[in-house]
Amino acid sequence: FARAGAMAVADKPGQNYNPLFIHGNAGLGKTHLLNAIGYQALEMYSGMEVRYVTSETFFTDFINSIRRKKMDEFKARYRTTDILLLDDVQFFDGKEQILEEFFHTFNSLYEAGKQVVISSDRHPKHLSTLEDRLRSRFEWGLLTDIQSPDVETRLAILRRNADFAPTPVPADVMTFIAENVHQNIRELEGALTRVTAFASLTDETITLTMAREVLSDIVETDRTAPPTAERILQVTADYFSTSPD
Repeated sequence: FARAGAMAVADKPGQNYNPLFIHGNAGLGKTHLLNAIGYQALEMYSGMEVRYVTSETFFTDFINSIRRKKMDEFKARYRTTDILLLDDVQFFDGKEQILEEFFHTFNSLYEAGKQVVISSDRHPKHLSTLEDRLRSRFEWGLLTDIQSPDVETRLAILRRNADFAPTPVPADVMTFIAENVHQNIRELEGALTRVTAFASLTDETITLTMAREVLSDIVETDRTAPPTAERILQVTADYFSTSPD
């Protein structure tokens, strides 16, 4: 849904879903979508001015412009762009002065038919200090969230990344990581990197046992995970030196 909304905005900036507000937990691809909108729009419309900026950079630029008495340049920079891609708007939460400035920036762009795309780690209603007038503007267009990927998607991501790993990664190890690391893509890819790096640095072959040990601080181990029927059978079979079958 988020991707479809982003494609629609890139195809017709300022016409479809203005503003587009994308929210979701860290590491799920919000920044990727914002940049993809910008690149797609630039490919389709030559000469279009697209500006991607993090909320922290916007804030710093605002403070520096006040200090240097160059607010006219600041306003021209942000209020004349065709597409403004603002990342991590939750950074503005509680900062009254920057919220006031962004309110006027938003109004200028919206009234001029320019596209605004905003990302946040939470829904606008959960931005506690956001003024109602700004929160309502975020809800004028399309609100869409990005959910954590399912296990099949996580496994597909790991398989793609494993193609570039310095050492082969067994399928059972990738399945183990996909099933146990599910908060965000950064953690998922980081877990794979951690396993492959350990194997490379210690000159060991990647095994499921080794992966469990390397990732024991971020995933449940057999000592803490609820026992499954298969695990009970395997432990019992190992104890009696027989097959679980």
